[in-house]
Amino acid sequence: MNNYKHVLANSGVLLDKYYYFDGKLGAIYNKECTEFRLWSPTATDVKVRFFSTGSDSEPGAKVLGTYPMTKNDKGVWSYTAVGDLAGMYYTYLVSHSDFGERETGDIYARAAGVNGNRSMVVNLETTNPQGWENDKRILFEHPTDAIIWEVQVRDFSYCESSGVSEKHRGKFMAFTEHTTLFGKEGAPATCVDYLKELGINCVQINPFYDFGSIDEASTADQYNWGYDPKNFNLPEGSFSTDPYKGEVRIRECKEMIKALHEAGIAVVMDVVYNHTYSSVGSWFDISVPGYYYRYNKDGNWSNGSGCGNDTASEHKMYRKFMIDSIMYWAQEYHLDGFRFDLMGLHDTDTMNEIRKALNTLENGEKILMYGEAWDMFTACQPGTIMANQKNMHYLPNNVAAFCDNYRDAVKGNEFEQHSCGFVQNGSRRNELFRAVRAETDFWARTPSQAVNYASCHDGRTMYDKLCVSVHHNNPQYDKRHEDIVRMNKLAAAIMYTSQGIPFILAGEEMARTKLGEHNSYCSPSKLNRIDWTRIVEYKDLVDYYKGLIKLRKAFAPFRDHTEGTIHKGMWLFTDNPTGAGYTLEGEAYGKHRKMLLLFNGANHQECFDLASHGLTGWWDALVNHEEAGTEFIGEYSRVICVPPTSALILVEQDEINP
Repeated sequence: MNNYKHVLANSGVLLDKYYYFDGKLGAIYNKECTEFRLWSPTATDVKVRFFSTGSDSEPGAKVLGTYPMTKNDKGVWSYTAVGDLAGMYYTYLVSHSDFGERETGDIYARAAGVNGNRSMVVNLETTNPQGWENDKRILFEHPTDAIIWEVQVRDFSYCESSGVSEKHRGKFMAFTEHTTLFGKEGAPATCVDYLKELGINCVQINPFYDFGSIDEASTADQYNWGYDPKNFNLPEGSFSTDPYKGEVRIRECKEMIKALHEAGIAVVMDVVYNHTYSSVGSWFDISVPGYYYRYNKDGNWSNGSGCGNDTASEHKMYRKFMIDSIMYWAQEYHLDGFRFDLMGLHDTDTMNEIRKALNTLENGEKILMYGEAWDMFTACQPGTIMANQKNMHYLPNNVAAFCDNYRDAVKGNEFEQHSCGFVQNGSRRNELFRAVRAETDFWARTPSQAVNYASCHDGRTMYDKLCVSVHHNNPQYDKRHEDIVRMNKLAAAIMYTSQGIPFILAGEEMARTKLGEHNSYCSPSKLNRIDWTRIVEYKDLVDYYKGLIKLRKAFAPFRDHTEGTIHKGMWLFTDNPTGAGYTLEGEAYGKHRKMLLLFNGANHQECFDLASHGLTGWWDALVNHEEAGTEFIGEYSRVICVPPTSALILVEQDEINP
């Protein structure tokens, strides 16, 4: 039934006022007994049903019993089963006068059977890998110290060139292997070992909770990014070696996180609380119809997400669910951060409460929080303040938002394939200055609130966007274009020297291509996977990124989380609108230093008259169009000419002794 007009009177404000429950929900396990709790104040009857297996297709499948639950004055239905129920599968049978009896999984489930259709009681202690008690979060003093590389679990190791064993390709366990190209001895490192060499210190992983679009029981080659949540509090079974055993996916997910931590790499989980995989028939819809979602005045589902429904974070029990879920992942899985999909569909109160909850953990204020703060229509309650860019001042400095202006200033409008930005032709110079200042003159209070990116899973890869915008009629995505590589290097030089939090799509540094596909969310694995042979073909580009990352780590001014550094800089322009530069001052190698950053997006040389700005000394270059790092590669003075499509980054002489 699509129209919810007749149940909306029971939802929202009234349920929040009279039935808010601040206790534990779900299957509360201990070895002596398990208590099952479901919040459903509008239900007329609820039962819990136990199963021997996670699906009817498994050997020995049968119903073990169905038991009535009792309701308290807060609308919580409960039942206590005596004995050690670890490994028991269960569902709830929920009755409402308007809908009859429907079967649902537990929205608070920590484990589940194949395809997540039956929840599972789990003894979480048995899911911890060896040494888990010694696993520690990788946290940063400031968000701007993070250097983020975004990847999807399947993409990371699906290709044979990854060198990952066949049984672990596309799985959580791929992250635990030490690998080389095609597994050959002496070949370049791949996967996690490659990331260590590159200098990446933070990996954002696309959704790895249980999502609905993949049939975990099938051996067919299936693919989806995973922005279609089904069970929010347990890992996706298709990324495990055995989706039928609920504890396996948990253990292997922890193994992935532990391996990254051992490599010195933080793990950010991409979370999607703004919508669910299904609308009618979702676990939330069955549990309390009309409450967990937003609806238009005509009773139809609000669809600001573009996915068929919007969840209602302003409703207290969904807000509680979000907080409980985030805290569960942070504590049980030792996660280092969270990236919120369509954060602009959540309200600022909810985001602030999540931040406060994380802050209560040891060094919890350093756990990363950022998201997509787009301004989107949604049918929220009147007076709700949404967590979008224009409302970032309602959020603390350690909650950040993606910067779309940075993306478009660097390489052109994301939604117009032929649109160009600074790196293609030197255009959008004013937008670029706004971007490298981390939007601190606009919607961000400090650089720690701005996530800079020019490529991510959404849209074309960096290489593909540059190809189609420059070589309109014949982009030849699978070919190496020297002009495109120069543009890619220039984009990287801007990225790693800008104020804010740097973020790239996995493989941007090796000219990753999806052959021009701009929305590969369900494209074949072969199109989405990382082709690790490109680390050889584009070694010069990989080395350039490696050098820039090293430079960013060495020079504190690039990572300043305050407005202090960028607003003390001197801005330099050429007579043509295609050249731009500025100075920075701050600590590097233990001393106060002045740096000079010059960018030329044009296909001709641009010259900067430093003397006219009072900069009369000599400068040593650290980055040019071919090399990047912390070693001197040339000296300059007074008038500096920057080659076409390149950056020149310098430090004042006699001010640095590496």
